[in-house]
Amino acid sequence: MRKNITGWLALSAALLIFSSAFADDLKVNIGYATALHGEIAAVLGKTDIGKKYGLDIKTVFFQYGPPQIEALVSKSIDVSFTSLVPTGTFLSKQPGVVVVIAGLGNSYHGLVVPADSPIHSIKDFKGKSIAVAFGTDAYVDLLSDLKKAGLDPAKDVKLLNVPPNEQPAALEQKLADGVLLRQPQLFKFIKKGARQIKRWPHQFWVIARSDYLKENPQAREALVQAIREAVLFVVQNPQKSAAWFAGDLRLDPALVEKIAAENPLYDGVKTLKDVSVEVSPELKAFADKRAQELLDFGQVQSLPQYIY
Repeated sequence: MRKNITGWLALSAALLIFSSAFADDLKVNIGYATALHGEIAAVLGKTDIGKKYGLDIKTVFFQYGPPQIEALVSKSIDVSFTSLVPTGTFLSKQPGVVVVIAGLGNSYHGLVVPADSPIHSIKDFKGKSIAVAFGTDAYVDLLSDLKKAGLDPAKDVKLLNVPPNEQPAALEQKLADGVLLRQPQLFKFIKKGARQIKRWPHQFWVIARSDYLKENPQAREALVQAIREAVLFVVQNPQKSAAWFAGDLRLDPALVEKIAAENPLYDGVKTLKDVSVEVSPELKAFADKRAQELLDFGQVQSLPQYIY
C-alpha cells in the first residue's frame, strides 16, 4: 500500500511539473502574408523554436497586410509580420496600439507590363489601368511615382484594387495595362517575358500589439530571440524553409528559395550572433518619410507615429 501511495505521489509530482512547464509557455498568435519575410514566420510555426524561449506559437497565413491588421484589431493575432504602410494606416486610426519589435530586411515589388505593351515608362500610363493591392507599400510607391511623373492618380490613371493572389491572372489575361507584383511573382513573370517598368524595395518588419506586450513583459525579448533563431534556421535549412512557405504561396519551392535568399537580412549569417533584427536608423527614417506620404496622399487623416 505504501509503495502504491509513493508511486501515485511520484506520478502526481511529475504531472504537476509537466503542467507547470506547459503553463509557462506563453501563447502567441502570429500572422504573416505573402511577402517573403513570411518564410521566417512559417519556420516559427513549423518548428519548436518558440518553446526554447517559453513561447507557444501558432501562425496564421493571410494574403496581404490589411487583413492582418483587421486580425490585430480583433485580437485574433498578437504579432504581425508586415510592412510600413499597413502599420502606419493602423496607427493613424489607433495611435500607440502596436509596437515595431524587429526589422527583417527587404525584398522588392515592381510594375510590369506584357511583352508587347507600348508602355515604356510611368508617364505612358496616362489613360491606362494598373492593378495593385490598395493599402499596401506597393500602392504608396506607385502613387508617389505617378505624381513624380506629373500624373494625377485619381484622374489620369485607372487604379484597380487587386489582391496579390489575383494579380498574376490580371497580367496573364490582360485585365489591366500594368500590374504591380511582389516577389517572387515579379521574378517569375519577368522570366516569362513581362517587362519591368519600375522596381521598389519592399521593407519588412514585425509588429506586436502594445496591450499584449504590456500584459506579458517577457514576450518582446522572447519573440525577438525566437525570430533571430528562425532567421538562422532559414539560412541553414533553405530548402526546407522555402518548401514550407511555398506551400502557402502555392509556388515552386526552388523559386521561393532563390528570391528569399536575396534579402540582405541573411547576408553574412553563419551563427546566431550574426543575426541582427534591430530596426536600423535608416529604416526608421524611411518609415517617417512613408508616414508623411500616407498623409500627403490622403491615405490617412492624421500623421502616423511609429513606436519602437
